[in-house]
Amino acid sequence: MEQIAIISDIHGNATALEAVINEIHKRDINRIFCLGDIIGKGPSSDIVIDICKEYCEKIAKGNHEELICSETVFGGEIYEKMKEWHKNKIGKERYEFLQSLGNSIDIKTSGKNIRLFHASQIGVCNRVHKHDNKEKHLSMFENTEFTGYLFEPEIVGYGDIHLSFIEIIGKKVLFNVGSVGNSLGIDTRASFGIITGKYNCDIEDKLGLEIVKIDYDKNKAIEEAKNCNMPEIEYYINEIKTGEYRN
Repeated sequence: MEQIAIISDIHGNATALEAVINEIHKRDINRIFCLGDIIGKGPSSDIVIDICKEYCEKIAKGNHEELICSETVFGGEIYEKMKEWHKNKIGKERYEFLQSLGNSIDIKTSGKNIRLFHASQIGVCNRVHKHDNKEKHLSMFENTEFTGYLFEPEIVGYGDIHLSFIEIIGKKVLFNVGSVGNSLGIDTRASFGIITGKYNCDIEDKLGLEIVKIDYDKNKAIEEAKNCNMPEIEYYINEIKTGEYRN
């Protein structure tokens, strides 16, 4: 059996990511997949990109990668200022790396078809919440132009909403790994998922899935933001402290 760590939504919080990577290594997990939103919001997108490039075997893009790498104008002057700040922070080489990221990750583990992506089968900006109805949750298992048509997934994992859960729907499993660097809701600890099974194996065998939450130094993360004079810092600090979404 092998364990695969699934991380998502780091949002430039290097302190949280370093804590999660350390926890993953303590558990002797060597395979890490990332489901996007590496950048944006937090102060250290450049450092986070470098860490993910070093430790993550596969990375799917998130909505922040798509929006910050897009030439399209979104959200007015304030958003464009933030977008430009993050683009300047990461530099040309990292920017080109983000542009190369794929939409989804398809793997076979213990005979199960597992699909991982950032937000949904439709795209990185299509949000699916924990409290959405069963039909919407089941639609996450559909093959689309965005996901490709490699196989029919039996297990789907995603990020985006910064709130973890595991749901069994008949013979299918939908799960969200939560957020490493920007957890929302009551529990603001860093969150990630672990899949346990026989990787790249077509033969059915035991397969496990769990969500892990760990503490990290939020005061250090906040000081890092204060020291770099980034835009919308008050929203970021409030989310880190309280778990309350800025909108």
